[in-house]
Amino acid sequence: MDILKYLVIPLIAVSALACKHKPAPADNIKALKSADTALIMKTEEANPLKGKPITAKQLIIPGKSIGQTKVDESMETVFERFGRPDSSDAAMGSSLAVWYADHDKGGYKTSIFSHHNYNGDNEIFQHVRKILVTSPYFRTAESIGCGSTLSQISKYYTLKKGNGYKEKGKPVDVYSDAAKGISFEIDAGLDKCVGIVVYKPNDEGSTYINMH
Repeated sequence: MDILKYLVIPLIAVSALACKHKPAPADNIKALKSADTALIMKTEEANPLKGKPITAKQLIIPGKSIGQTKVDESMETVFERFGRPDSSDAAMGSSLAVWYADHDKGGYKTSIFSHHNYNGDNEIFQHVRKILVTSPYFRTAESIGCGSTLSQISKYYTLKKGNGYKEKGKPVDVYSDAAKGISFEIDAGLDKCVGIVVYKPNDEGSTYINMH
C-alpha cells in the first residue's frame, strides 16, 4: 500500500503540470489569426500599389512623360484627352493648365506648363514643357512616387536641392535630377514627396509661370 501511495502522488503532480501548461483554446487561435489578417489588410490599404505592376497610364519616365502626357506633345492633344482644365493662366506665349481630381481643388492635381515652338514645327500650337502631378497613382519604374521619402528617392536619383515654396504655410523643398529631367517636391515636415515634375533633361528652369 505504501508503494502505491508513492506512485500515485507523482502521477497527480504530472497531471497538474499538464493542466497548467494546456495550450490556448482553439477559439483564441482563431481570434489571433483574425487579428493578423486585419493588420495585413490595414498595411496593404496604407500602400495600395505595393506589389502591383505599374501600368503605362501610371508610369513616370524622367525627361519624357507622366502617364499618357508626354513632353513636347501638342496641347491640342492634351485638351482632347483631359477636356477643359479647371484653371488656366497665360504669359509671354506660355500657359499653365490645371486639372483637379473630380474637379475638387482640394484634391490631387495635374499641372501642365506649355509654350509655343516659335520658328519650329507646329508653331501654331503650344507644346508641353513641364508636367506636375501630386497623385500617388503615378510611379517611376522603381515605384517612386508621391508618398516616397527623400531617402527612398535618393537611392535612384542624383538630387540637388533648389528653390522651395510654401503650401498652406508649410515649407516644401524641391530636389532635382536635372540630367534625367525630373524634380521631387518634398514636404519638409513630413519628409514625404508631395509632387513630381518631369521635363526635358537640363530644362528645369523653363517655367515662367508658378505651377502651384
